[in-house]
Amino acid sequence: MLMPLLRSGVLYVIWRRHIRQRALGIIVTVLAILAVNLIHTEAFAFFKATERLDLAPLAFYFRWLGWLLAGIGYLWFVERKIAKASKVTRAQKNGAGKSPRQANQAETKKPKEQHDGFDALRNNTPLRSRAEIMLERKKREKSDRT
Repeated sequence: MLMPLLRSGVLYVIWRRHIRQRALGIIVTVLAILAVNLIHTEAFAFFKATERLDLAPLAFYFRWLGWLLAGIGYLWFVERKIAKASKVTRAQKNGAGKSPRQANQAETKKPKEQHDGFDALRNNTPLRSRAEIMLERKKREKSDRT
């Protein structure tokens, strides 16, 4: 009773981690390969019917080319996108694209001033209340009179 649960759990984990993000690409690639096989079969039957068997090797070359293009398309559009996404998440984890070793070195050597994006706000002149503004105005008027 425990084995079916463990099997389903393992299948679920495999689905979530590996297959789900590749499912559409796998389906499109399989459909492309099936379409190439169908076209090859029809072309070969046509060559046989018209007794043009000298073109049969050409049909086989095009079939292999179609399979190769389907595989390259899968790698280019699906696996490359997944690799880019994993590189971005790895860079976010390690701290701005550094390797784990460089990230650890950066943590040990902290700069004198850390810039966190709020420097422009931190270095602004402080806000003044109405009372302070009125006192400054009175001081200026006194200094202007004398």
